[in-house]
Amino acid sequence: MVLDLSAVSVLVIDDNSHMRSLFRAILGGFGIRRISDASDGADGLAATLERKPDVVICDWVMSPLNGAEFLSILRGDTDAGVATTPVIMVSADARKPVVLKAVELGIHEFLAKPVSPAMLYQRLQRVLTEHRPFVRAVDRLRPAPRGSFEPSAMPAPEVAAAALKQQGAAGGQGTVYL
Repeated sequence: MVLDLSAVSVLVIDDNSHMRSLFRAILGGFGIRRISDASDGADGLAATLERKPDVVICDWVMSPLNGAEFLSILRGDTDAGVATTPVIMVSADARKPVVLKAVELGIHEFLAKPVSPAMLYQRLQRVLTEHRPFVRAVDRLRPAPRGSFEPSAMPAPEVAAAALKQQGAAGGQGTVYL
């Protein structure tokens, strides 16, 4: 299915200017016309509050405010529209503890670097077409897990571990289905 993404707004948060340019080029190739960017989590948070993008693509490793800190603050925002903004987390560090932490903090999708346009398009398509409910996790919101998991019966880290196990059994590489 090909989506018309011309009306979608995306905020790219990455401390590497080359990566921001690369994301802009890929997203522009998808037909997205409203692309903004920020060079760290603090600027990204301000841009999210100001612009209210449809999707945020955020790097995990940044300074002074990293992806985890950005996500924690975002999911704890009192404005539900802001707190539930879909986030695709991107990182060259796709080790299990990193993915589990990102899931616990409330990401919608995780994408390992190097990023391929096809995988980014798949993540965008899922974020824009799947409307996952949010559940409260102590002090913040997070998307309910996909699949047959009952959100109240399984804490986020266990859900992520089960998703990673399913993904590994399916033979996926560089892809985590949450």
